[in-house]
Amino acid sequence: MVNSFTGSENNDPDNVSPQNTTTGLSEIKQPSESTNPSSVKSEKPSRPFSKQSLYNLLLGEFAAQNGNISLAIEKYSAEADATRDPQVASHATRLALYGKNPTAALANAKIWYELESDDEKAASIYAELLAQSGKPLKALDVLEAQLKYEQSPRFYLLQKARYEEKNDELKEVIRRLESLREQHSKDVDLIFTYAVLLQKDNREDDALNTLRKLKGSNSNPIQTALLTSKLLSQLGRSEQATKTIKKALKKHPDDKQLRLQYARLLTLTDLPLAEKEFFTLLKSAPNNTELLFSHALVAIENSHYDAAIGNLQKLIKLGQRTSISHYYLGGIAEKQDNLDLAISHYKSVNTGKFFIPATQQLVTILNKKGNLLDARKHLADLREKYPLQAPNFWMLEAQLLSTNDHVTESLAVLSAAIEQFPEQLMLRIERSFISEKLDNFELVESDLLFVLARDPDNVTALNALGYTLTNHSSRFHEALDLIEQAIALKPGDAAITDSLGWAHYRLGHLELAIAHLETAFAKFPDDEVAAHLIEVYWANGEKAKAQQVVKTIQKNGGENPKVKKIASRLGISH
Repeated sequence: MVNSFTGSENNDPDNVSPQNTTTGLSEIKQPSESTNPSSVKSEKPSRPFSKQSLYNLLLGEFAAQNGNISLAIEKYSAEADATRDPQVASHATRLALYGKNPTAALANAKIWYELESDDEKAASIYAELLAQSGKPLKALDVLEAQLKYEQSPRFYLLQKARYEEKNDELKEVIRRLESLREQHSKDVDLIFTYAVLLQKDNREDDALNTLRKLKGSNSNPIQTALLTSKLLSQLGRSEQATKTIKKALKKHPDDKQLRLQYARLLTLTDLPLAEKEFFTLLKSAPNNTELLFSHALVAIENSHYDAAIGNLQKLIKLGQRTSISHYYLGGIAEKQDNLDLAISHYKSVNTGKFFIPATQQLVTILNKKGNLLDARKHLADLREKYPLQAPNFWMLEAQLLSTNDHVTESLAVLSAAIEQFPEQLMLRIERSFISEKLDNFELVESDLLFVLARDPDNVTALNALGYTLTNHSSRFHEALDLIEQAIALKPGDAAITDSLGWAHYRLGHLELAIAHLETAFAKFPDDEVAAHLIEVYWANGEKAKAQQVVKTIQKNGGENPKVKKIASRLGISH
């Protein structure tokens, strides 16, 4: 099922104020692109300047008028620092904003604010620049100071600030906002921002309780409903989240943000209705990239391939999301058994995160058509064309060969790749898997130890080495230690839990082994986990349970060679 559909950034319920306040630097800073930068000038400073300063300021003005914004910023910034004049600092700040130079803008805004801390515009611009540059605590200092001057600080600037996790900046901002909230209980923007940051800190219940206090206030009901639904959804209460938006839509039926959020939520509970909602939104915005893509994904889930194809082709014509559109078109072509068309689409995916998955699908199709040599040639060509991604293509070739039972050749391919890229850990891990198939346990251990020497917390390597030692050595305590490290890093993982149970079995801890293997089988009832559980049940004298696992696996279908083997050895009918 589709898990999420991305909407327009402008529709994000985060980074919004529930009041009718200004929304950012764009409303208080530079002119439009067509405006002459010289029109940003403030009044001429009334106090006298040195000849050098006047000369630099004139150079800055001429540079701005001639479109040389970089030079204008340089001259005005230097004089803002030299003269400490608030009007020069103000003008330097605005020029830097116009020229998209955040470093210079922040430095000049700092000077301007230091000289005129009671100027609301100076404080507002400085606070926003601090938040954008990853200094939310300093931004909050400025916002708090605005309260003393009885100004209207824009607390919502803190919602999209960058927070350093290691320094617990987010928690400190929340702590200070909590104190401010008690003093300014009617400041809707403050309370709303506090709720948003609680949500960022994974305190959804606290955030919901905070939002309830906005009822009956002059808050923006649309933004409050959007955030409330988002919080409910994160808490796993999708139905309540949907009801919240549906209720808000009754009062504001034409609000596109609400309808978009409603459509997104429906993707979790009602895909046919979600498709209708996205279609309705598309009527008023037929070229909206996000809506076209979201509707296409839902249509694919509903097997409405014609609608999905139309949207994805439109995106390609618009020059938007071309690679990902080709990827999904390739998937549709595969489902419709049009393999040549699928190949064509997959070949058109040459950038982004879907490049490797598309290549994998492409070579899989070529192999399915009996063109293994063509698939290998394609991967070789890609290695030449995209040398930085060559390790990925080496690995795909090795996996392709292994799938076709050319295991020895697969090992040779990986060894050649490792010779060229000795520090590529994924190649080492892949070679360890292939080496195990060839009973080359010395190479398995060597590769996995190499990985762990460079990445001690590599969960895959920890589990693989632990499992290998459990199966092919008597170093069971060492194996258990490795597997326990893996499960600590990735608790609840079914494969690691299976390894854990198997290691305990090897150590003679039958009850512990059964507990872990039952947990693993409940989450992931595959052939290998089932075989382990059958063997341990049998060893513990629980033959009826062992027979029941065999029956369960038979009902699931599939080849299940490991279950068949253990069942034959133990004399269990299958």
